[in-house]
Amino acid sequence: MTITLEERAPRPVLRTADVYQTDPREDVMSYSDRLLSVVADFRNGGIPEGCNARSMVGKSKKSNEVALRLYATVERDAEGQPRFGAVGFRARGCLAVTACGSMAAQMLEGRTFAQARQLTSGQLREALDGVPADKAYTLDYAICAVHGVMADYLAGFEGAALCEAEADYCAGACGACLTAEHCSLRDRRLDERVAAMKR
Repeated sequence: MTITLEERAPRPVLRTADVYQTDPREDVMSYSDRLLSVVADFRNGGIPEGCNARSMVGKSKKSNEVALRLYATVERDAEGQPRFGAVGFRARGCLAVTACGSMAAQMLEGRTFAQARQLTSGQLREALDGVPADKAYTLDYAICAVHGVMADYLAGFEGAALCEAEADYCAGACGACLTAEHCSLRDRRLDERVAAMKR
């Protein structure tokens, strides 16, 4: 039996202020039901009021772009530890990066930086009941964005030396760094090194 173009079911495409799916031909059959439910009812979209930390990780892919941005409010708690308040995200690309962004934002809220540093791509994968093998890099991007938002708070809001933040939060040769064309922490680090060389 031949299926004509008119008989094919439409595929979901997301276009909101915070989420933009760039490939309308994306096949949803390879995604878990849990991941699709997170995308269908994504939470934490946008920039929370009082945002004082942000990060971005992404790459261009053929004619499409995959990018994840995290935005957070961070305050020192009673013990003096930096702790996440509200966390938001914006995503561009595939359903997997949207799900990873939403889930990472949810998992960060209320955590101290020490707790957030323990978050792994495996935990994120488990929370989403898996991602397709060809989208596994989105898990790495989300973890890299988590580390980037913590370093951004320390280096930007609290004025810590970026080299200290880099040593604590950026592996430098992690999976995301090897595949990402854009990483806000890496880009900032390079800009500072270039500026130092010009002095």
